[in-house]
Amino acid sequence: MDPVGSKDLAFRKICTERFVTSIYYCLLQQYLLVTIFLLFINFSILHPINWIVGTVRLLVSFYPWIASVPLAIAVVVHGIVLAKSCLLETRYHSTYCHQLYRNLIQRSILLLTNGTIGCLTAWLYTRFLRDEYRLLFLPSVQDDTVFLNDRFVYLVMSGVFGGCYFFLREQQNPDAVDFPIILLPKVAQYWNNLSSVLTKSMRKSVIGMFIYFGFYYTFSCLFRHKLASVLGGAQLQEESTLYSFCSIVMDIRLLVYTWLFSALILSNINLMHVLFGIFLAEPQNFRIETSAFQANDEPLLADALAYKQIPIVQQLAVEDLFAIAEAQCLNRRKQLFSLTVPGGHPNNWRKLYDVCMKLIGDFTQELDQSIGGIELKPAPPMVLMGGVLRPTASMDKDRFLKKQYNQNFGIRSLSTPTLPGTPYSDSNKQEAKSEGKRESKAMLFASMLKRIPGYDFLFTESKSAKSHYLLSVQSQLIVKVVHCLVAIASRSLYEDSYGVLQNDLPCIVHALLELKKVVDKIGSINLDVKKVDRNYIALKGAVKKSLYRFTTAFGPYIKHLVIEPEDIKALQGFVNFREV
Repeated sequence: MDPVGSKDLAFRKICTERFVTSIYYCLLQQYLLVTIFLLFINFSILHPINWIVGTVRLLVSFYPWIASVPLAIAVVVHGIVLAKSCLLETRYHSTYCHQLYRNLIQRSILLLTNGTIGCLTAWLYTRFLRDEYRLLFLPSVQDDTVFLNDRFVYLVMSGVFGGCYFFLREQQNPDAVDFPIILLPKVAQYWNNLSSVLTKSMRKSVIGMFIYFGFYYTFSCLFRHKLASVLGGAQLQEESTLYSFCSIVMDIRLLVYTWLFSALILSNINLMHVLFGIFLAEPQNFRIETSAFQANDEPLLADALAYKQIPIVQQLAVEDLFAIAEAQCLNRRKQLFSLTVPGGHPNNWRKLYDVCMKLIGDFTQELDQSIGGIELKPAPPMVLMGGVLRPTASMDKDRFLKKQYNQNFGIRSLSTPTLPGTPYSDSNKQEAKSEGKRESKAMLFASMLKRIPGYDFLFTESKSAKSHYLLSVQSQLIVKVVHCLVAIASRSLYEDSYGVLQNDLPCIVHALLELKKVVDKIGSINLDVKKVDRNYIALKGAVKKSLYRFTTAFGPYIKHLVIEPEDIKALQGFVNFREV
């Protein structure tokens, strides 16, 4: 059996189980939102018992289950698309245009599924309204003429607009998963998010409803008559688009339905992401021990840490490593410090150590290379007793008078004059002249392109683009790896009975100090990206905290460790608590 294929299959199985569970609960969530909608539209303060009994009777009837089948299919498709986006490997995009090109298909499919969910949600909710809001065609009272119901079109289009608008506005990074600091039960996490999501959705839907007014009026002007002709040649209730729009806007009940539809659609989409986040962030205990005599299909923790094809697997492995490093229970940590049979080798620790050191080393090298071409920050101005030294008008006048004096009395510069160039023949002069014209035209064309607004933003790679990618995407993983590695090393002083970590302590210190050097360089250069501040501060704080923790634990024994003299000198600031 191919070991690489088996690892990939095991990791995909972990993710698939979580995706299937998330989609299942997303389907159940639709009936929760339908219940909220029915309770709202059937509200009766004078007959509370009939209000509740009628809503329950309508929910348990057969019709809502049949009517919700199209929406359930759309939710399943949307869940599959979300799952595929979470399985994609994160890659660096040098320019914004390249990023748009790579993410165009994925974002377009997500936009389509969001619009479909919004449309089918609005259609499902209209099934429970009166005929003037539920039917696509309304019969005429006088003859057999069929009219297109503008109110129904308005409600369904509000669902399409709501799904697309809120996706473009709210979900900039739909595949991001947040791991909670304090892990609560799944039910508690969902109910805590439910109240906040519903409240925010009701507030944001008010603004979205007013924006939809402009969208619907434009849609009516362009496609209202065409839509009536396509749908069997139905007639319009009002030939005037403006009069029809005014009659819709003046319908208070219709506006309330529009606001409620938008709020529930936004809540539905956001709560789907909440469910995916809850189940994807569920802790996963990976296997630590490696044995030649035990056939176990569970993936190793070291393999999960090194698996970059699926980012969520690597994040789950880091969270599991953090739990091992900081847990009060010693059972799993003892497996790291144990020796394998046969041979008595520290293979459990060795595999994990190699992966962690490779992650830190690769990140340090890439971050150092990414900031290589960025200029240093300008030196601060000289501060005098009276304030900051700046050029004044009198200083500029003295400089001008000095230059004029030198010119009047023939005082020239003693610098070496430029040597005259070698004479060219006529043919060489013509070739050089034509080549210079071509170069000047190319430079002129390039300068004209750069003058176009947005050209540099779309097609030019900034010097700090790679640094921003490393600090915003990969630094969070490195922060936890550094923290866990030092935490395990510190606890090994009392728990490692075989001394499996002692030979690796100098390498851990050296890797952390090298990372600290690169992080300190970032503070002395000009980064034109403001988003790196938070990630940079977190990384810098994690490295210093880890070094302080190491020196606190091994302070009395640092001289006995085989550490390079330069590293010992760099550690003295942490030993004496003078490093800030």
